Amino acid sequence: MKITFISLSAVCSGLLLLSFSFEPNGVYETFNSERFHRLNTVGASAGNAGAPGENNCTACHAGSVQAGAGFNTLSWGAGVNQYIPGETYSIQLTMEDAASKNGFQLVPLKASDNTSAGTVVVTDASRTQITPGNAGKQYLGHRTAGTSVSTWSFDWTAPATDVGNVVFYVATNKTNSNNQASGDLIRLSQHVFESNGGSASLTAYQQIQNSLHIGWNQQDVSLAISFEVNEQEPLYINVVNLQGQSVLSSELGNSYPGENQKTVKLPQGLSSGIYIVNFFVGNKAYSQKLVME
Repeated sequence: MKITFISLSAVCSGLLLLSFSFEPNGVYETFNSERFHRLNTVGASAGNAGAPGENNCTACHAGSVQAGAGFNTLSWGAGVNQYIPGETYSIQLTMEDAASKNGFQLVPLKASDNTSAGTVVVTDASRTQITPGNAGKQYLGHRTAGTSVSTWSFDWTAPATDVGNVVFYVATNKTNSNNQASGDLIRLSQHVFESNGGSASLTAYQQIQNSLHIGWNQQDVSLAISFEVNEQEPLYINVVNLQGQSVLSSELGNSYPGENQKTVKLPQGLSSGIYIVNFFVGNKAYSQKLVME
């Protein structure tokens, strides 16, 4: 008969698990508690989503931090970028560049004062969980079963009244599965769900959506992108194949008011097939299917 004693103690980003197993013959086994903690497969503690004044995954992972625009995508429905008070939205977080083992944490906050905004609802209890934070903040993150995927779904119920823009702060961890804290890639991003107090931003979104055209120039293997916008916004592009692998990611500078045109060279030797072009204007994402023959 083997008897196992387990001791729990709180640490930076989870629980430090110390387990000792004693066999009848006096031989004992030890569990690598440091490795368990560093992996955080059970999920991180609250406050690691990269929100203002808070930590991110590097609180316990010694990986590098990069901007997540174009890599962390948050989708709450085609053509939707404004919330209606009290309405519930089905939202999907996707890591466009992922590994065999991944992790994430996100939190929705009011843009005006960084306090909690709305209610996060778990819809996939086997892969995701909520960790309560200070002042009623809800941090959604992965569970153990959720580390083997790169897309997570949940619901969010908007505040009962218009509280202005809501920002979803997202931290993702593309791990190298080396069972250590080092070598992971942390990407931080912010995604704005706008207030419906005015129609100007919705009109701008529709203007870009309706005017956006992405074409493929077979002769010089490039993309021709044209669109109209009323403001100066940073531009970013991420092209993925149907297996979810990124084949091109690049910053494209800034837009300018009026009609815009951009040319993007594609990698040499890219095989024919179907690709998804994710084009970002500021915090807003626009996706189109590209068929290369």
